[in-house]
Amino acid sequence: MSESKSISATTKYLETPGLIRQVESHLVFGPLSRHLPTAYVILALAVAGLVITFFTVHQPTGAYLGGIADKLIFLILPFSLLRMSCRQQAIISFLAVKFTFGLCAFIMLTVGAGVSFQRGQADAWPNLFLGMIWLPGLEFIPKVTPHQRYITIARLLLSIPCVIYGVQSGNWHWN
Repeated sequence: MSESKSISATTKYLETPGLIRQVESHLVFGPLSRHLPTAYVILALAVAGLVITFFTVHQPTGAYLGGIADKLIFLILPFSLLRMSCRQQAIISFLAVKFTFGLCAFIMLTVGAGVSFQRGQADAWPNLFLGMIWLPGLEFIPKVTPHQRYITIARLLLSIPCVIYGVQSGNWHWN
């Protein structure tokens, strides 16, 4: 009982009007916050990843067991999220995704583009542009927040030519 109280008390301070507005106007997390608990989506993705990893062939035993162990962590996470409201789940998921995309975009800008430019590789420009496109920031401007779903759609559309050019450069591989 005390654990569920501490979880709700911890996430209660996250429910600020600005963060609620951010989540509810988002392309993905808006519908999730209103209709579907995010924990179920995470659980479904974790189970799918576990099943795919389980049936993967031609992997060394260590990589195979490590892949399964990675997925088991994501089976535990949804059960702790189920104690929260749909909105709280969406807020925590939104923050996790924004942090992850921000970190990946920053690494792509600094390391990916920097090293590629230094080595004269053809994928330097796609790395730079993808990092700039996905770096969070523009959607946090209060006047832009209600329209952030269009920013997400624009990011997806702008990413397509960058990914195509990055793959054609010969330095990006699908496997």
